[in-house]
Amino acid sequence: MAAVSDPVKTSEELAAELEAYNRAFSELELPWRWDAQMLRHLLTVAPDRDCVGAYVELNQPHLLRVYEKAFLRDLVSSTRERCRQEASNPA
Repeated sequence: MAAVSDPVKTSEELAAELEAYNRAFSELELPWRWDAQMLRHLLTVAPDRDCVGAYVELNQPHLLRVYEKAFLRDLVSSTRERCRQEASNPA
């Protein structure tokens, strides 16, 4: 049986992705902290690689009474991307 292709290929890439997510959560004052196991799980269950949406649905469904899933996804995604860029291009 062939392994499912994982978008995060190396441990360094996984660590960078986790760091970016966790920095974004911290900046947004979200009390979330993911580890490698959580990210790998979310990548397997998240439609269209929407890890934040899948996480909220599975672990924080009460937030969906106040916020739209797309809003939370986009907010974290834009912050995560900025954090990733800052980490790869330190000033």
